[in-house]
Amino acid sequence: MKIENLEINSNRPVFIIAEAGINHNNELDLAYKMIDVAVNSGANAIKFQTWSTDLMQLKNSSKPFYQKSIKKQSYYELIKSLEPSKKDQKKIFLQCKKKGIIFLSTPYDEASVDFLDSLGVSAFKISSSDLTNHILLKHVAKKNKPILLSTGLSDLELIKSSVNIFQKLDMKHKLILLQATSNYPTPPEDINLRVIPELIRKFNLPVGLSDHTINSIAGIGAVALGACVLEKHFTLSRKLKGPDQSSSLEPKELQNWISQIRYLEKCLGTNIKSITDSDKKNLSMRKILVLKSIKKNMTIQEKHLTAMRGNKFGVLPLEKNLKKIIGKKIKTTVNKKSQFSWDMI
Repeated sequence: MKIENLEINSNRPVFIIAEAGINHNNELDLAYKMIDVAVNSGANAIKFQTWSTDLMQLKNSSKPFYQKSIKKQSYYELIKSLEPSKKDQKKIFLQCKKKGIIFLSTPYDEASVDFLDSLGVSAFKISSSDLTNHILLKHVAKKNKPILLSTGLSDLELIKSSVNIFQKLDMKHKLILLQATSNYPTPPEDINLRVIPELIRKFNLPVGLSDHTINSIAGIGAVALGACVLEKHFTLSRKLKGPDQSSSLEPKELQNWISQIRYLEKCLGTNIKSITDSDKKNLSMRKILVLKSIKKNMTIQEKHLTAMRGNKFGVLPLEKNLKKIIGKKIKTTVNKKSQFSWDMI
């Protein structure tokens, strides 16, 4: 699977999404600054959100727990005040093209899916709140583009029911699951990183993490467990107004987080155990076979042999080598401990 020119699988570098979300507060200059931060940090994509409040939200809907502290507005009024401008989103999309970073956005209604598709978005990110919205999932599937599906607010049975939708529509090959917990910030005991390999095994799909924690540890752990996509909120400053600012990374933190992920990728290596270039420089540390004092034509016994550090070209004291040596006669007298070589017998 590819998103634009980047392959998404466990053998490739992790696809990193810097989640701007609504943290630009519908201010175009802030959005442009966030694009620059994402580019300079080394993110592969920057993601925003797209919705029409009247298509997404009932006027009397209750606030999620993490937004209960916002007292001045109802949830509908809050969402309406943050509703993104389509005109601005077109400009943001073009700015991303100009800066060489992939533009993504989460649509929350079918009209927003159509709008993003008309922009030329290369993939769709579906929020956890819509994992059970099969009406929206079927509409997204018709666009025949990669889909990143967050799995917060759901258990395995609900995830399976949504994966089946894409299977029936022959779109499973374009689906990526993201382990997620829909709380901002997420406490560490609710992250459940160990479910990542389980999701990979159960659904035979690429799996990532939508990370809502306050630091870098969960993302690093997710990559070690096989995640091939990471998404994390960031902001220009946690002092800015907005419901997601407090659980977002600031620019330097985002840069450090991505740097740590790339470092970990180098550490992970492959599943093949071999002698590395670093090892080869220090092979003299490895024990080699050494002969103790022994007279010419004597039969070599186990008591005549020991293992010591020497040079890297020595004979290793492996069982298969010992069997070839013990019982053979020594050609010349050895007066002191000497590195064994095959021409001695």
